[in-house]
Amino acid sequence: MMLKIVYIYLLLFNFSKSLCFELKEVAEGVFVHFGTHEDANKSNRGDIANIGFILGKKSIMVIDTGGTKVIGKKLLEKIKTISDLPISHVVITHSHPDHFFGTEAFLSENPSIVGHEKLNRSLLSNFNFYKELQSNNIENDVLKNAKLIKANIKVKTENILKVDLGERIVEIKAWKSGHTDNDLSVYDLKTKTFWSENIFVERIPSIRASILGWKRNLDEIQKMDINMIVPGHGNVVKKDVALKPILKYFTRLISQVRKFHKNNVSLQESINSVLQREILDSKKVNPEGWALFTEYHYSNITKVYTELEWE
Repeated sequence: MMLKIVYIYLLLFNFSKSLCFELKEVAEGVFVHFGTHEDANKSNRGDIANIGFILGKKSIMVIDTGGTKVIGKKLLEKIKTISDLPISHVVITHSHPDHFFGTEAFLSENPSIVGHEKLNRSLLSNFNFYKELQSNNIENDVLKNAKLIKANIKVKTENILKVDLGERIVEIKAWKSGHTDNDLSVYDLKTKTFWSENIFVERIPSIRASILGWKRNLDEIQKMDINMIVPGHGNVVKKDVALKPILKYFTRLISQVRKFHKNNVSLQESINSVLQREILDSKKVNPEGWALFTEYHYSNITKVYTELEWE
């Protein structure tokens, strides 16, 4: 009987959790819904990325749409409770499933869909794989009929698209390869708020394209006049607070892997070496205290090892 009560409680808890969709105004007219520090699963239903919008005097710009159409719909509903202005733009910061599957919910608003010039190629190549992966992770058929929504405004690499939302200029920049090869950032000039998937706070960054390129991007961001950073994952913080841990992690990882290559240590031996150190003292291996460290650090080593092999 007690087990039955606990089971019912957990079902109700997860259901109420799924209904809860909060937005926080992190700067004047900049609203963020924070994803959880988890991989997509049945409990969080794919709600793991930071998504939100910027409110101008004439229109609204949505930044990422979440991991399912349901999440995108919740964001749209929240927006409608705050403003009845039209949604002129939906920006997809990159081609990972937790950021773009909700775009379909916004089609009724007829917005411009903005992406990196390489976004559509990546979506076309990976859409079915991501749909199956996301469906399996959240154990739900909500993505069964998901449609591929491509960008109709493509920003060329290292170019900036300026958008006027009404007394509010927003700059959308397409970066060279870093987290992925199709990363965009959004910079609100009014509040100097910088929204970027190149930045992870509290959650370990997952390297999918180039650690050297990513570090160069971060070095460039460090020189910008930024007040607050909205990362792809994690809390909104000041620029230095956001950049210091990730730059420290990348610098250490690059140095470590270069030593492995110098000493002719194989990839598997490199990973085993780090695993041994983690068993002895996890704080030395993960001094930044990243969430999801074990899930991604060793795949990061593999990616960096391959990238630096032919330096």
